[in-house]
Amino acid sequence: MQYMKWKWVAKGFAFGLLFVTVMTFATMLLWNNLAAAIFALPVLTFFQALGLMILGRLLTGGFWSRGWGRGQRGYHMRERWKNMPPEQREQFMQRWGKRGCGPMGGQENPVENPSA
Repeated sequence: MQYMKWKWVAKGFAFGLLFVTVMTFATMLLWNNLAAAIFALPVLTFFQALGLMILGRLLTGGFWSRGWGRGQRGYHMRERWKNMPPEQREQFMQRWGKRGCGPMGGQENPVENPSA
């Protein structure tokens, strides 16, 4: 049983390493063929591309549960919405509608379809 666990761990590690390598090469190729050609930026090596990917990941949410959409983003708002009474929901929707969000899109008096 212990052998099976190590086998899966080794496969997971190998797949992760392969994935990071492929993504780093893809980043390097895209940068070198697009950014370097269009904006006259310097050409990147493999390790510079890896560093660029790590920096981008750190700047957009870190490495653990809060990054890359793990289902936690809208959790608090959904819970808050569930616990709101209907009057408060309506007030919330009207307030956000004035800001350009929601079904009215910021229009106080939506115009009917003029082309009809």
